Amino acid sequence: MNISRTCKEIRSTKGLLALFLGSLLVSSPFSPSALALEIDWSGQFWSEFNYIHNYAMDNSPNGASVDNTRAIAGGYYVPGSGSQDASFQSVFLRVRPKIIVNDNIYIKSEWWLGDPIYSIFGGGLPYGSDQRQYFSFQSRGSAISAQRVWGEFLTDIGTFQVGRVPLNWGLGLVWNNGDGLFSRYMSTGDAIRWIAKFGAFSFVPSVIVNSAGNTISGACTVTGGTCIPGAGQGGVVDYSIALKYENIEDEMEVGVNVIRRFGAANQDPNGGVLTPPQTNTTGSALGTVAVPNAGGINYTVFDFFVKKKFREFSIGAEAPLATGSAGTGYSAFAVGGEVDWRPSDIWDFHLKSGYAPGQPNSSSGTISTYNAFYFHPNYHIGTIMFNYQLANFAGGQTLNNPGMSASNLKSPYFNPIVNAAYFSLGTEIRPWDKWTFRPGVIYAYAPNAAAAGSFFFNYWTQQMVNNASGVDQGNSLGWEVDLGVTFQWDEHFQFNIDTGIFMPGSFYAFSNVPGTPNQQSAVFAASARVGVSF
Repeated sequence: MNISRTCKEIRSTKGLLALFLGSLLVSSPFSPSALALEIDWSGQFWSEFNYIHNYAMDNSPNGASVDNTRAIAGGYYVPGSGSQDASFQSVFLRVRPKIIVNDNIYIKSEWWLGDPIYSIFGGGLPYGSDQRQYFSFQSRGSAISAQRVWGEFLTDIGTFQVGRVPLNWGLGLVWNNGDGLFSRYMSTGDAIRWIAKFGAFSFVPSVIVNSAGNTISGACTVTGGTCIPGAGQGGVVDYSIALKYENIEDEMEVGVNVIRRFGAANQDPNGGVLTPPQTNTTGSALGTVAVPNAGGINYTVFDFFVKKKFREFSIGAEAPLATGSAGTGYSAFAVGGEVDWRPSDIWDFHLKSGYAPGQPNSSSGTISTYNAFYFHPNYHIGTIMFNYQLANFAGGQTLNNPGMSASNLKSPYFNPIVNAAYFSLGTEIRPWDKWTFRPGVIYAYAPNAAAAGSFFFNYWTQQMVNNASGVDQGNSLGWEVDLGVTFQWDEHFQFNIDTGIFMPGSFYAFSNVPGTPNQQSAVFAASARVGVSF
């Protein structure tokens, strides 16, 4: 995630906001011809408090300190940051104005006040250096940003979308629009799309631009702020064709979304689940080797999806298959499934299970074929295991320190499912009209673990690391037990309390230091959230 570039884009949207507000003024009584325009408003507001005890998974007396030996060893050690506990609060608002030009033309948008990840109380990110204030907890220049702006045109041959549009498919393993009340990540692309429906069948071809590359004219490697020309035209572009059959009477959906991704070499790394991690080769005493990216990106994802309802049962599955090249060969197959059972109005049972492949060990430290697959970060299970990124709790979270650049920010939430086979069973119990209790249990293990005498892939740093510990890594990611409570006052207001206890498995005991495994103990987390939908 390029936070620095994101901050620049958000600051640049201030001009767009001024233009948008100006257009609203034009649609005032000063412009009689604009009185025919109608604007619908919707949106979400939420605020939350998070508390995590023993985030380093090490409740020993030294758990709040840093072991420099383990910190640089390339294993799964979580350094302390002066305390064994962490707490932070967030506030976020997004509004979705829709301009109805006529019966066939709609202009839709989504505007953010703050950020769903970094809008931490006392930080109000992002903000400029001239807006730092030590005497108050004001917004500190938290920008209003246009995250989505697109037009929809209804015609006799289907609907056309042009602009920065939301993307969603299936269960959300690859494309996830993040429209949920407490969602933090979302799929958005600059696209031209045609949505055509023929009875129960739909056909959606799209051209989606994800990255403009380093320069307008081509691609380059940036060194010391200088753009050195390189091979390729830059940019990352997806060509997608989604085919779906939807039978409302039988309550069944079947489809496939074919996504062909192209990206030139030496262009800006484009993160996300559809692009394998790409970093520069760093080299170290441990033999760290990065995933190569000199050959650019050229691969296809076949994302299959099926959903069927049988009376009180609902079953859904999504299976993305990736094949092609991304500087090296790229081949991965993942699957996620969900089963919902509602025997009565009081009880709901939810089963989620899936498999996200990891990267096999290597004897040389090089990767001939990249096999790992990251689920979309907005598709997560549990309160702790696949929600918080505990390894980033000791990193910089705000810009209160003038010496901390935006690019060094560590997200406390970016923890997508990867190298994991998981099983989650939960239920919703509604003993009273407005109250819902949500207990659940999760178990997960890692299909790929570090083997003695080989190189392993570290999914936190996304690099190959030499196993210098002399021991094999365990496969268990651990267990988690959750309990949540929801108070739904009305259709607009919601109050949630979520708690969880995570018992880390042997996978996280691996420090990659001989004779010094990570000490492990349970992690406890609690989150209180207030949300409003309008």
